Amino acid sequence: MDSPLLETKLYVPKLRRGVVARPRLSEHLSRGAAESKLTLISAPAGFGKTTLVAEWLAATATKERSAAWLSLDQSDNDPASFWSYLIAALQTAAPAVGATALSLLQPPQAPVEAVLATLLNELSAVPNDLVLVLDDYHVIDAREIQGGMEFLLDHLPPRLHLVIATRADPALPLSRLRARGELAEIRAADLRFTPDEAGAYLNEVMGLDLAARDVAALEGRTEGWIAALQLAALSMRGRDDVAGFIAGFAGDDRYIVDYLVEEVLQRQPERVREFLLQTSILDRLTGPSEATFSSSRSTAVAAGIATTIFSQMCCGPTYWTSCTTACPTCTEGRVSGTSSKTCDRKRSRTRWPPGISRERRTWSSARSR
Repeated sequence: MDSPLLETKLYVPKLRRGVVARPRLSEHLSRGAAESKLTLISAPAGFGKTTLVAEWLAATATKERSAAWLSLDQSDNDPASFWSYLIAALQTAAPAVGATALSLLQPPQAPVEAVLATLLNELSAVPNDLVLVLDDYHVIDAREIQGGMEFLLDHLPPRLHLVIATRADPALPLSRLRARGELAEIRAADLRFTPDEAGAYLNEVMGLDLAARDVAALEGRTEGWIAALQLAALSMRGRDDVAGFIAGFAGDDRYIVDYLVEEVLQRQPERVREFLLQTSILDRLTGPSEATFSSSRSTAVAAGIATTIFSQMCCGPTYWTSCTTACPTCTEGRVSGTSSKTCDRKRSRTRWPPGISRERRTWSSARSR
């Protein structure tokens, strides 16, 4: 690897002002670090994955345990870049490891198993516990890297624990790790703010001074999605009719749409953006078919694209799955440059699916009987 490493990718993110304490999740992370090889934190955008891990590391720092951090991006799908950054991250916590492994990555590059075997042997000699955090792992899709990560997990030294934060489950042997009791998991359902956490965030952090009934209503509308609560709080500042705003707050709120476009839609590959563009005029999509697309595309590929969208944009089969209805109304204009009038026309034709709010969940349960 010829280009220099960007050292800011190796920094633990600085905690924001007024982070809400989440002892139940911190305990889960501590237990996972003590009992398993891998802790997987898997949830869509805006669930506080990075903040949770950074807060846990800051709150549980000890002389007996060191922490290494790596923030990944698309360029790290190059194997030499990925392993160079991973070793550099480990060296921030254990400076004596990795020099020989790094030399093996230079041309002519040794097989990845040889690089990792050398690294693992050096890590085995580290006297203290070590936590390695790989953030934004969902950007990694190179098969060679996934194979190396599987080798790393299979031979992980007992004092090294791996934490992966991702928007989608990685292509790693999760079932095998789960069956062996070597996998700790934190999912979107765990990361949602509880009513008490939502109240602490809205009133203590954001300074809104909301009544208990308003906090409960907003928590119900967002179902604890942290990004939505934050964006709602920004929208409520300076408003007199808070109750009316909360009653009408939904997935087509301007801040929500902006967030999903920037954090999800614009980060999708071209084929996913094309899929969204070509289906954005539909009120409901019930089973992809080749007729949906202007170019020939198999149903399996279309289903895979839909799975990607749902895993990274939505929070599950509850209220915020309406994001897939609200966001396509602006997909054409925001992704392909179509005028805002086109977006407005699409929005006016969009019908939100019935029964998606907590208050009307009986619709969903009745359908499943």
